[in-house]
Amino acid sequence: MKKGFVQTENFKRLREAEKLVAKRGAREAGLVIVRGVYGIGKSELTERWAVDSGYVFVRAKETWTKRAMLDELADKMGLDKRGRNQEVQARSSGKLAVEMVPMILDEADFLIRSTASLPEVRRDITDLTGTMCFLVGMEHFPLKVARYGHIASRVARVVELEPLTVGDVKATIAAKAEVAIDDELIARIHAQSKGRMRLVLNAVANIETWAHANGWKKVEAKHVDGKVLCTEFNGQQLGKRRAEG
Repeated sequence: MKKGFVQTENFKRLREAEKLVAKRGAREAGLVIVRGVYGIGKSELTERWAVDSGYVFVRAKETWTKRAMLDELADKMGLDKRGRNQEVQARSSGKLAVEMVPMILDEADFLIRSTASLPEVRRDITDLTGTMCFLVGMEHFPLKVARYGHIASRVARVVELEPLTVGDVKATIAAKAEVAIDDELIARIHAQSKGRMRLVLNAVANIETWAHANGWKKVEAKHVDGKVLCTEFNGQQLGKRRAEG
């Protein structure tokens, strides 16, 4: 599979939110929540966007403490991590204040715990610098943020990432597949994947394997009749296999 970044409809939603929030009145209201179901491609989309745009991208961890969060932010910006928490935070804030590039925090559900201590660290940095921050989480993440009014009041926009359209799937295949795939099969990939990027990429990988094994230059729907293009593990599948065994 080829490397490549696909500008899907979800990417367009992110860019539109960025443009709108850049024009905000209160500079501290620069928080954008990005939410979507699992497998839809949130991490791949936002990380590649960050890399291409020069933004700061950090994936939150369940084990994060305040210091671990500050150290990882400093790492991403190539800054010295030595010293007290406030010194490391000051270096990150200073660099962001000068460069004014957005931050993207993926797996942001890990930030919300019994207290708002980790979001408070982020708030300190973005309030001081006026930097835009994208928090990327699961579909119920906005409800977690809403528990903390002083954090929620800084949310300028919520971006809902949607399942891929047929056009998105076609663009993804054009950018990433090493073999040509006909439109009928593209529609089948879209249907079986339910518009989830993870499953689309799995389907492309499977089709490429079959194509290379059979010497197909272009894969048509009839070539893979009866084959499952992409599978998603669940408990029902496991139960079925045990029953069959």
